[in-house]
Amino acid sequence: MNNQQTSKKPRILILGSTGRTGKAVIGELQQRSDSVQIVYSSRNRAQLDAWRQEGKDAVFLDLNDARTFPTALTGIDRLFLATGYTVEMVHQSKTIVDAAADAGLQFIVHLGIFGNGRTTDPHFAWHEMVERYIEGSGVAWSHIHPHFFMDNLLTSVPVVNGRFYWFMGDKRVGWIAADDLAAVSAQVLAEGPQKHASKQYWLSTELMNGVEAAAEISKGLGQPVESVVLTPDDLVAQITSGAMRLPSYVEATYGASILEWVRQTYDGRMDFGATTTTVVEDLTGRKPLTLREWVVRYRDSALAVGAQAAEGSPKE
Repeated sequence: MNNQQTSKKPRILILGSTGRTGKAVIGELQQRSDSVQIVYSSRNRAQLDAWRQEGKDAVFLDLNDARTFPTALTGIDRLFLATGYTVEMVHQSKTIVDAAADAGLQFIVHLGIFGNGRTTDPHFAWHEMVERYIEGSGVAWSHIHPHFFMDNLLTSVPVVNGRFYWFMGDKRVGWIAADDLAAVSAQVLAEGPQKHASKQYWLSTELMNGVEAAAEISKGLGQPVESVVLTPDDLVAQITSGAMRLPSYVEATYGASILEWVRQTYDGRMDFGATTTTVVEDLTGRKPLTLREWVVRYRDSALAVGAQAAEGSPKE
């Protein structure tokens, strides 16, 4: 009887089920559990066992081993395609899209970047190439295009010793909360291709530079935050000297591309992205988080990450 009930629900496979974004998408989909079946994925056997013991539907999938794809995709209707911070995302995306087409999936929702279809920054170009490949796969698709994550305050750009470092001069970028990205992604996945096929969703809530962001972060934390405005060359010098490090989950080639994104933002080649969108509210009916609201929500985590980063930073 349970199989008959769940067979009526689309089975949605979430790549990156253990990551911050994947977990957030799953959290949103769980609120729609009456209409969808969530399928977790991992290459970690212990994690799979833990999920299955909790009664969750989970499959073994290793993005670097396409031989694992056919079994993992058996019975799957929709795929949330999110890859890690590595150049391996190119072949991983290509091969999982091939397997999805072969398995007869009805819908791929791809987590991409805030590009314009003609970007030259490497990891932006990779994502744009993956998008075109998905569009030619024969599987219905939708692309989610988030801008600069507010959640970077918990990873690559924490507030350290009351300072917020900005390596793009006075340039502004669009900010988006991963919570809002997850809400949009889950809605697109749940409502499916009938409503969202061939749609692209651009996510950018607020447009701010380092000085403006530091002011909002300060208000959210309830304590002073100084904006330290620098250039891409300063970032390269700090990484070279060891004063700063890219997060451990960022592979070297991808990391070099992030530096290129900083350069292109600084010199104006990314000015096309200096815009905001109303997609979150238009789609979900709820207002997106502002940066100040995000900081209030995750204040304890932001302070803890900043304190940890301060302990590891060179003493002046």
